[in-house]
This record gives sequence, C-alpha cells and structure tokens, in this order.
Amino acid sequence: MLQHLAPLIEEHLLLDVIRPIKSGKEAVVYCCHAHPSLDRDLIAAKVYRPLEMRSFKRDAIYQQGRSRGARPDARVLRALGKKTQHGRTHKFSAWISHEMKTLEMLHAAGADVPYPIERVGPVILMEYLGDIETPAPVLVGVPLDLEEARRIYARILENVDLFLVHHRVHADLSPYNMLFWKGAVTIIDFPQAVDPRYNDDALELLVRDLVNTNAFFAEAGVEVVDPRAHALALWRKHVDAQR
Repeated sequence: MLQHLAPLIEEHLLLDVIRPIKSGKEAVVYCCHAHPSLDRDLIAAKVYRPLEMRSFKRDAIYQQGRSRGARPDARVLRALGKKTQHGRTHKFSAWISHEMKTLEMLHAAGADVPYPIERVGPVILMEYLGDIETPAPVLVGVPLDLEEARRIYARILENVDLFLVHHRVHADLSPYNMLFWKGAVTIIDFPQAVDPRYNDDALELLVRDLVNTNAFFAEAGVEVVDPRAHALALWRKHVDAQR
C-alpha cells in the first residue's frame, strides 16, 4: 500500500508517511506530513486496496443509477458493463472517483465531512482530524454525556438532511463512520453513497442509516426519531412528494 504514496512525495504533496491510522477491507488511511505547499502540517491519505485484494460486496445495490448521475462517456459505460480486467479497472477507478466527487460536493455545501484535497490514482488526500499522537476516534468508542449526545445526534440528522438536498444517501452511516474531535462530529467513508433520484433502494438505505445511527444514541439516552417516518418525511421533502 505504501508504494502508492511514493509518487505523492515526488509530486510535492507529502513529505513523509507517519503511520497507518485506519485499516479496512477496502482501504487503509495513513497520517502523513503534508508538503508545505498544502498549507497544513498533517494530512490523511486514504489508499484503496489493490483491485485483486478488494471485494465489492453487494456492489450492485450501490452502483445502481450511478451512470445516470455521473454521466460518463459511452466508452466508459461499455467498460463498466464488461467483466474484463479493463472493465474492472474502470469500475475500481469510478468507485474512488465517486467518493472524491461526493466529498467535494458535500464539503462545499457545508456538511460535516473531511475537506477533500486531491485524488491521485488510488489515493484520496483529505483533511486529517486529530493530532500527531492521536487520530480522532470513531464515535462508537467515545463516552458522551446526555446533553452532548443530544447535540451531536441533532447535528447528524441535519447532515442527513443536507446530504439528501444534494442528492446523496450515505448508505453505510453508523457511529463507526463518524469521527469525534474537539466536540464536533465528522462523517467519513462515502464510496458507497447513492443518488436517491436514480437508485431504487435509496429510501431503504436511508432508513438503515437512521436505524444504525439511532442504536448508538438511544443507548446513550437520547430520544431518537422513528427511522422510517423520519426517512419518509425527508424523502417527501427533497426527493418525491408523492411517496
């Protein structure tokens, strides 16, 4: 995985790699020293695992409708539809590109997501949350008092609403995909995000996002929304008033 970061050092985006801070089935995130040209000390480098080491579980449910939302050219569409190495390479690249574009759009809209800096091949450089000794923890491991939990939960619901305004459902939202730093929550990991205008499963994915989020906050004593009723209210407001 580190070999994918060497070109970024040569291109004066990174000075060096400090340590891995998160390792998952699809990617490894490293804390790095940023090049001075990026006007920051630390930066996160998310490196997607090589194609042969990854599995896109239930890939179809997330890919549904993406070609309509992204409007790739006909050559790319043909490649994506083929089960060849060339087609799989295009699919892999499109998965990364989708996360980068989603982060750019949502950050510009004011959502609580990491600031995306640049994508180079299988690497997305983005805002690092934490300090050099301690990366921001995932929310699931953070003890919260009731007042703080209520505040954070309300903020997450605002983000879910904002995502939908900008045609996105996270589709894998849970306290495992939320970072907590200096009293604020940041939502991460958007490669599987779907466009509700073109994805028939988007409403159920939105309900699932709320169910998974509610489980953590209900345990903390927060009065949570009814996931289906809340999802339908958002859906009728932003996607389809007749649903």
